[in-house]
Amino acid sequence: MKSFFRQRAFTLVELMVTLTITSFALLASAPYLSDWTYSRQIKDAQSKLLRAYGLAKSLAVRNPWGAQGNSPAAGVKVETVSDDLFVYVCKGNPANSACDGADTTGVLVWKADFPSAIALELGTAASFATVTDATLAINNRGFPTSGVLNTYKLSRGGTANDVSGPLP
Repeated sequence: MKSFFRQRAFTLVELMVTLTITSFALLASAPYLSDWTYSRQIKDAQSKLLRAYGLAKSLAVRNPWGAQGNSPAAGVKVETVSDDLFVYVCKGNPANSACDGADTTGVLVWKADFPSAIALELGTAASFATVTDATLAINNRGFPTSGVLNTYKLSRGGTANDVSGPLP
């Protein structure tokens, strides 16, 4: 008895051609995917830095320690710990030794780590310097009193994705 349905399948040649075309498409898109990844990491680091500054500023205005005049009410600290970059928000002076990831005294309010291989440069609009440790103290009126965190530049893997700007 004859079957009414013919069996159909892919031949080995058709399968190999499809796999070859797919692999070329993936190879062609690889640089765009790494560029997108770098861009996302830069935006993540920028978000964490601006969030830290905003949080420190609002904490300083609330003034939980009752700082007077130009004394630091809160602040931001950027620190490198074994090639990883961290940002901390602390009550009082951010240069205080208790303002770090191992704080047990309640000085530390918030902390975040930057994505790996992110370079942070700080300075003025005319000149930047790569930093490993920096602080910015903010008084009870929300104004910076000391420190070098006023203009930032974040980079990773070339200049195409660099982001820079003043802290608001």
